[in-house]
Order: sequence, then structure tokens, then C-alpha cells
Amino acid sequence: MGGKASTYAWKAVNPISNYWYGNTGTSSANLGVISRGGYKVSPFVLKHKGSMFCDEDGHLAHEFFVEVPVSKSLRKAGMRRIYSNLTPQGEIDHEFPRLHVDLPIIMCQI
Repeated sequence: MGGKASTYAWKAVNPISNYWYGNTGTSSANLGVISRGGYKVSPFVLKHKGSMFCDEDGHLAHEFFVEVPVSKSLRKAGMRRIYSNLTPQGEIDHEFPRLHVDLPIIMCQI
């Protein structure tokens, strides 16, 4: 025993303990898994990547458009999307910690 198949089977049967505490078998010493405070990873998310962009003037938005001048044939103005000179918003702190999306726990109210 002790092959890859039994390791994968054990991870499938005990996903929560493997997620929080790491692999407790003898192979964890060989892999050098370092855990802090008993947890392999934190189940909480404190920051997320912002989806908005900042332009040259300091305005913050998801998309930026500029008005195209009136053409002689169409006689109405159009809008063109701007792709250049935009900087991403970066990471944003959450007001309170949130649970990670991949946390393998089913939560229900009783």
C-alpha cells in the first residue's frame, strides 16, 4: 500500500482535514509541508483584486468611452472604448473576512 492511489483516496474521503491540517501521513515529512498554527491554509479571504480601472484624470470605472465626432454621412455622434493609459485598481481590503470559495464545507442553518 502507500502508493499514489491510496493517497488520493484518502484525500477524497477526508477533504476538510487535508485542507486545514495538511497530509498527516508519513509522506508529509518527506514533502516538507510547513503549517502554521495547525492550518495548511487560511479559510478566510481578507483582500480581493479590484475590477475597475483608473484613467489619467483619476476617475475610477469599469469601462471608459470617448465621444467620436459627428461624421458627414451618419450625422450622429458615436462612442469609442478607450483601452490605453488605464491602470488597474489593485487589491482591495474587505470590511470583514469572507470564506474562501474553494472551502470544502457545506454550511446550513438548523
